[in-house]
Amino acid sequence: MTEEKELPIDGHILAIDHTRDCLIIEDKPYIESVEDVYLFDKNRVTHCCELTPSYYLMFLYCRINFSKKGEKLSDVEHEKLRDKYELEPGEDIYVHTHSIDQLVENAKAKRFCYRHYGDTGVPFDETSRDEQMEALREHFKCDCPL
Repeated sequence: MTEEKELPIDGHILAIDHTRDCLIIEDKPYIESVEDVYLFDKNRVTHCCELTPSYYLMFLYCRINFSKKGEKLSDVEHEKLRDKYELEPGEDIYVHTHSIDQLVENAKAKRFCYRHYGDTGVPFDETSRDEQMEALREHFKCDCPL
């Protein structure tokens, strides 16, 4: 039996629009979209009691994108809207790989927010994969890439 070598982390950042899940009725003229931003490793998949593989998306933060009317608001009004919508806690989620891969393809056509960060450069014998992913999560929570 041969020992399988762990693939390096292939880190990706992805923003998923969830505006339709938010109650922004009175603020709708000022907000174009509400997005949850996630980190995931494209080299690691999970089978959640099914044959279809899924990526584990680690929640980073929520962000709002202002409409043209919203961009004209004062800094104080921007901050109020951010406090109202961006401070909601998010959850880590599993999403089928084919769904995420399609979103990545859409990003290439400028229809989606997406960044690829590649190999972390830290050997696994120094830290575990989970420790590296948590370090990346903390890094991107503090230094918002999107």
